[in-house]
Amino acid sequence: MLTFAALMLMQAVAPLPMPGTTAMPSDTALYADCVRAANEGVPGAIDAATQWKNGTGGVPARHCLGLAYMGANRPADAARAFEDAARVAEAQGNPAAVELYGQAGNALLLAGQYPRAETVLGNALVLAARRPALKGDLLIDRARAREAQNNALGARSDLEQAVEVASNNATGWLLLGALARREERLEPARTALATALRLAPGDPDVQVEAGNMAAMDGDYAKARALWSAAAKAAPDTPAGKAADLALLRNPQ
Repeated sequence: MLTFAALMLMQAVAPLPMPGTTAMPSDTALYADCVRAANEGVPGAIDAATQWKNGTGGVPARHCLGLAYMGANRPADAARAFEDAARVAEAQGNPAAVELYGQAGNALLLAGQYPRAETVLGNALVLAARRPALKGDLLIDRARAREAQNNALGARSDLEQAVEVASNNATGWLLLGALARREERLEPARTALATALRLAPGDPDVQVEAGNMAAMDGDYAKARALWSAAAKAAPDTPAGKAADLALLRNPQ
């Protein structure tokens, strides 16, 4: 059975558009090359990004350094680079600052630095006030940080806000339902998980958690169908393994 923490679906840390009015063609090319090297794990990617940052790289170099650290499985270092990029971007009035703070928060989650992740994601939320979809994602991420610190009430508040501002975000509904089910608030759990399943019927994480809810309601045929779908769709993932375990524990 999946716990809330097991449903922490880390968003991908991706390249960002270059700041449109200030980017020189040479910077754009350097950024593209740096991102490619970081994503491909090219030896020396961290050193190259650091050298660029220490020169004239600005926000793009700092962001690429974070990507290089992520590629080397060093999320704590990546978080520092992303946060550095975010601060510079914010000082420049660059709208990419909010995404950069968000990526720093995700890297901190991966590094297990939950209090710091909560703080950094709070910074991002201040900047995302007028961007509903992004605000929803950030609230979900901060809920993960709060739940990891055993702050279920704070996590619930963030998730409820997330599905209010981004009602089509299946992950928000999934995590809200998982938390409600774990707390044995069954009616809110049913509603949230039904919404998640409607929005993302083929998502293995949604299928597993909806199956768990069906089992709690005594509908084992529905539960097994959902678990079987998850196990088939994602056999080597945490969701697939959780589905296999649920099927093993609930034989026909």
